[in-house]
Amino acid sequence: MYCPNCGQEAGDYTRICPACGELLDKGSASAGQTQSSNSNYMNYNVSPAPVIPQIPDYKVQSVLLIVFSCVLCCVSCFSILALPFAIVALVNSNKISTHLAAGNFDLAQETSRKAKMWCWVSFGILLGAVIISIISFIMLVSSGTWQQLFEQYMDLYEFDYQW
Repeated sequence: MYCPNCGQEAGDYTRICPACGELLDKGSASAGQTQSSNSNYMNYNVSPAPVIPQIPDYKVQSVLLIVFSCVLCCVSCFSILALPFAIVALVNSNKISTHLAAGNFDLAQETSRKAKMWCWVSFGILLGAVIISIISFIMLVSSGTWQQLFEQYMDLYEFDYQW
């Protein structure tokens, strides 16, 4: 194929002339028509890509809350109550990228706010469960109940111990 503007030979799959920068149109080049100089690729008005705002998704926080609520269930049974709220936070955080891809920035911001709220609710429940378990452990150790339980256990398995 030859450029209709300058006559330079261009490849068959080239859309822009390497010599003059003219946009090559295969239909008009084969018919011998010339293109006007305003069809140069530099004259096209290209709108810039829309700026996507940085919206936090809280995926890492929600996954960590799920893991900690499962692990800390061994310490305190109340920590499992934080698990459903952490799952809701993870579901909301997964929706954010879909909303951003669709261009729904307001909806993505609202979903991010909900994910943050559910993360904080889950964290509060988890923290409260740990504090309750620490307080109950201190109360158990400081009372005489702990010593009685220990003595019953030792008597059951016939261990020799000295207090």
